[in-house]
Amino acid sequence: MKRDASQHLREPDGNAERRRLNLLLRSAIGRGDYPRGRLPREWELMDAAGATRAVVRDSLRELAESGVVSREPGLGTRTGVLPSIFGLRAFHGVDGVPEQSTYPRVTDRSVIRTPPVVAARIPECGPEVLRVEYIAVAQEFPGAVSTNYFVLPRADALRDADFGHNIYAFLANGGIRLSASELLIGAAEADPFTAGRLAMEPGAPVLTLEQIMYDEAGVAICFSTVAQRGDRVRYFAHNVTAGVRPVDGDAVQDAAEEGAPTA
Repeated sequence: MKRDASQHLREPDGNAERRRLNLLLRSAIGRGDYPRGRLPREWELMDAAGATRAVVRDSLRELAESGVVSREPGLGTRTGVLPSIFGLRAFHGVDGVPEQSTYPRVTDRSVIRTPPVVAARIPECGPEVLRVEYIAVAQEFPGAVSTNYFVLPRADALRDADFGHNIYAFLANGGIRLSASELLIGAAEADPFTAGRLAMEPGAPVLTLEQIMYDEAGVAICFSTVAQRGDRVRYFAHNVTAGVRPVDGDAVQDAAEEGAPTA
């Protein structure tokens, strides 16, 4: 098999093995492959991956430094807080209220002057919007901060509605059903203010989301901005070709339930 021999693409000896093993271990940990959160012993990882002891130890050290695993003498290597896995289709909320909880803690619910950016995303906005902000927290781990701007007066019922277990339960409690939503997912370095809110170091990577939700009449009713810790959430999508039996995506989502869903 031909390999790219471009000098500028070469990696130092052993780096490729470390990179590949890190990604495989992150995948296994994120999906809950290891019973009771205990990783195989070093020699077992060496045998399974065909890697040297140095490669395995370097990979485990990097995972420990980034908080993915914890290593204690005599106790071995254990996984940290498992990320929540969300199906992207469910995350849109247009097929009803997803059962998965985001463990929201509402920190702000107030009527404010419509920010120009919100007015640009939702031209139907009036001079004021209802701002509702919450932090997703599970087992005391903040996983995301979500700021949502609702169009008034159409979203008046949300002023006093019970929030419930996720944003879509909140909408349902206010009598609002969705017909469509759109998501824009990106990544950025956490600014000091976001990092402080999410209990992470400034400059650490976060997932960024923008969402516009549309009510039953097809009119935009909400614009949201979200910053999520990348180690607290993963997204799953599965597309099926016509005539092919679909894979049960629930098994993938259930894999993370032994951890702490925080997104």
